[in-house]
Amino acid sequence: MNAKRFLSLMLAVMMLSSLCLFGCEGNTAKTTTPVGGPEVTDTTDTSKIYDAPIKDLGGHEFHFYVRTSTAFSLSTQEVYAEAINGEKINDAVFTRNAQLAEKYNCTIKETRESKPHEKLKDPLLAGDYVCDYIYGAARDLRSLVTINLIADLSAATNINLEKAWYNHETMNNINVGNKTFYIQGDAIIGDEKPAWIMIFNKAYVAAIDPDLNLYDVVRSGDWTLETFYNLYVQGTEDLNGDGVLTIGTDRFGYIAERATNWMHVNACNMTLSEIDANGNYTLPDSPKQELIDVWTALRPVITAPERAVSYKNWDKGLGTFVGCQLANLSETGNWNFEYGVLPMPKLNKDQANYCTGVMASQFNAIVVPNTVNSADNDWQKNGFESGVEQAAYFLDAFSYYSMSTLTPAFFDYVVLKQAVIDEESREMVIMAVEHVVYDFVCSFSFGSINIFSEVGSNNGVDIPGTDEAYDTLVSLYESRVVAARTQFQEYLTAIENAGM
Repeated sequence: MNAKRFLSLMLAVMMLSSLCLFGCEGNTAKTTTPVGGPEVTDTTDTSKIYDAPIKDLGGHEFHFYVRTSTAFSLSTQEVYAEAINGEKINDAVFTRNAQLAEKYNCTIKETRESKPHEKLKDPLLAGDYVCDYIYGAARDLRSLVTINLIADLSAATNINLEKAWYNHETMNNINVGNKTFYIQGDAIIGDEKPAWIMIFNKAYVAAIDPDLNLYDVVRSGDWTLETFYNLYVQGTEDLNGDGVLTIGTDRFGYIAERATNWMHVNACNMTLSEIDANGNYTLPDSPKQELIDVWTALRPVITAPERAVSYKNWDKGLGTFVGCQLANLSETGNWNFEYGVLPMPKLNKDQANYCTGVMASQFNAIVVPNTVNSADNDWQKNGFESGVEQAAYFLDAFSYYSMSTLTPAFFDYVVLKQAVIDEESREMVIMAVEHVVYDFVCSFSFGSINIFSEVGSNNGVDIPGTDEAYDTLVSLYESRVVAARTQFQEYLTAIENAGM
């Protein structure tokens, strides 16, 4: 997450008790006088100022096709709301859309599909105007990018991609070839929901050491794999005394699905792919030594018998720690125990920052179909040179107004879902998403190379303590690297002429 956007999130958290629902153009900087210190000079961060002219869009209906799912982490709630209903995200969306409708004379429409990239492929190939935007998983949307159905917004003049309401770090990682097809930032909350965090049961940690303050451990830089492992082993208990740890009966020190294996790698600031001196992604023939070292350090954490993979046991209060995505905090109303939030543990104290990863299945973005240029659209009467330029213009405004409504509402929603979330946990949530590690080749699932969830399992079932299964990392990688490299190169070749 880029520094400017991180600062915006920090400010959003500070304003949670008085959520701002009205965006204002112009200078929003304030002069502050610290207690006992000199006055701070008033400064203006122009990246946070919306300085595009307000245009009458002639009643245009901006149509979004959005990904939907029964899972909160996979679905979208941030495009359209029918009315105010008291739910934070819904009301922020409604308020933002009302502001846009009043200022720009336009409306917003939403069509929900489980796989919008599949639903729209044929009509887009036929050149039909079906929508202005598609919002879904980036790895799915790339299938439309590679056949030249998606616009390159880096060439658009009516969008300023340097503004603070775009997630520059993410977009720089997923847009290659000096083109911008995928938009992430305040327009969506799909780049924060799947960020991985650690949650702990306060009572169980207190039973291990009543004087232990895990928030201070994080702040001191001591929240490492070794510290975490030692704690969660102590946080395991054979509740029925039969000498066997049983899922659903006994308390496990750590609960995490197999996908968390990959998130632990990213939390150690490590990826499968590499970036060469020219900024190009590469895949070595075998996993790099640094990755092997990380994987070796993760062995006790991932394979220990004190770890379970059934998330339902956490809901039942049968776990001391759980590794999950930020979106899972939306479920806290179902938990009848006090908990706290932490970033994922670092590799060791030498690692500078706490990091988080994002699952490929939940790595969302917004794209603009080329068919917005269709002659039957109304961009011409609105004074734009193309439908892409009109879509880019409105997406910029949509993103800006989301920065002051949707982003604060989302953090308010996930952080304040249950009263037991304290001020220190709010700090930890922001810290967890400050440094997001994206592995381009894994995020787009080239050649099924994102293999970490397969290591240490047999037919999808974890084998705690089984080194033989754990040690398959190298062989799995080497069996797929050629296919992944080939698919990645085909993608690069395809987008050379895409977006034109």
